[in-house]
Amino acid sequence: MRFAGFALIVTAESLLFAVRGAAQSACVSPSRRLTRSDYALLVSSTALLAGDWLTSVNAERRRSSDLNVILGRRPSVGRLNTYMALSAIANFSVARLSRPSVRRAAWIVVSAMETRAVLHNFALGYHLDFRI
Repeated sequence: MRFAGFALIVTAESLLFAVRGAAQSACVSPSRRLTRSDYALLVSSTALLAGDWLTSVNAERRRSSDLNVILGRRPSVGRLNTYMALSAIANFSVARLSRPSVRRAAWIVVSAMETRAVLHNFALGYHLDFRI
């Protein structure tokens, strides 16, 4: 449990530093350099983020505790929405990275972590709650 929390913090900080570095670099627009596999990874990681978001909202509405170390045990729906929206923006910002290998690795890590979170939430009986 502690390793998962540490891995989440390291991933979040890495994404924030990547966004900061990408904002400072002068590179071409992302649409010119993203390949089909880049778009597939972007869409799948974003869809998994959305799945985690919606199942976490359902867990909060049922007054269940969340396993997110950044938000705490019982975050409000507003805090959860803010955190997940910022996570989605950071995920989109990874497209600004100039090195394709780093960009793809970030999306693969996000997809793996979010797949674990969504499957865990489904195993606990939560469903997609579209009432954000």
